[in-house]
Amino acid sequence: MLIQKTGKLKPLIIILVILGLLWGCKDAELSDNASLLEQCRIHLDEGEWSDAVEVCTEAGGDDGYHYAAQAYMGQGGLSLFELVKFMSNSSDSSGAASAIFSFVPDNSDDKTSFRKALDFLMGTKIGEKSQTVYLEALLLSSILVFTELKDLFKITESGGTFSTCDVDVTDDADPAKCEFTVDVSADATPTLSFSGLGSTFYENLCCNLDSASCTQVDSTQDASTDVALNVIYDVTMDSCTIGSNSVLQYNKNAYDNFIVTEAFKSGGTSVLTPLDFYSSFDSGDRYDASGDTIPLCRPARFGDITADNGEIYDCEIIGAVFDPSSDLF
Repeated sequence: MLIQKTGKLKPLIIILVILGLLWGCKDAELSDNASLLEQCRIHLDEGEWSDAVEVCTEAGGDDGYHYAAQAYMGQGGLSLFELVKFMSNSSDSSGAASAIFSFVPDNSDDKTSFRKALDFLMGTKIGEKSQTVYLEALLLSSILVFTELKDLFKITESGGTFSTCDVDVTDDADPAKCEFTVDVSADATPTLSFSGLGSTFYENLCCNLDSASCTQVDSTQDASTDVALNVIYDVTMDSCTIGSNSVLQYNKNAYDNFIVTEAFKSGGTSVLTPLDFYSSFDSGDRYDASGDTIPLCRPARFGDITADNGEIYDCEIIGAVFDPSSDLF
């Protein structure tokens, strides 16, 4: 009978041993994960960005991926502490945009690091996004928007009209940059040619960050019209559809989900309002010059711009930057 009891207990003992091994493996896994996170934080504290990216990503989970995003930001030379401190010293709502513009990356490697960080923050890796994640994503997406706008800011206004863009179109100019050319001679009709903001501008703002290729950009046809002062102009405009995992869509998601506290208000107004680039770009507003100026945005192709339709055009971007009522700056 004793032998029979022992025989009956043997399967139960085996099950308990297996369960013990399984629980032991789970505990070891948790311990390993905690160890990876600790090592991840050490790399971050030491400014060892590449090692931090590798270890934090391996640790995974919301914390690990969040740390990995911060490592990418550090790799790109961005200190969010310095940025927020700089913003807090601003005396009006335009300060946020001005402060962030000064953090635009100087090279393509830093820009790539920022884009990877943004995708870690706002993509599918972090399941439960905290307010810190949304704030970081808002600031980071704003920096990437300003990275594309910096060429557009070379355009200046004088008396309600555009002056020539600061690009020498006769010297192998980058076609992705804004370009205005004005050819005037004694026996020729003045001509203005606007080549548009360029496909690169839209690819970097509208295309999904997790996509290896992008086909979002649509080039419009040239337009030629007689306007005020008998000026003839040729215009090539560009547009794009805003992707679901793009810089602009992430900008919208971060802005909509971040709860503005008193720390981010000045005179009761949020200093982050100018960073809502999605709304200001996809506004349905156009920059229509009138009177004796060159109407850049009158071609029929842009006769029906609907607000918040998920597409943005040259005319909307120019309007967001140069419209006197714009609060971008």
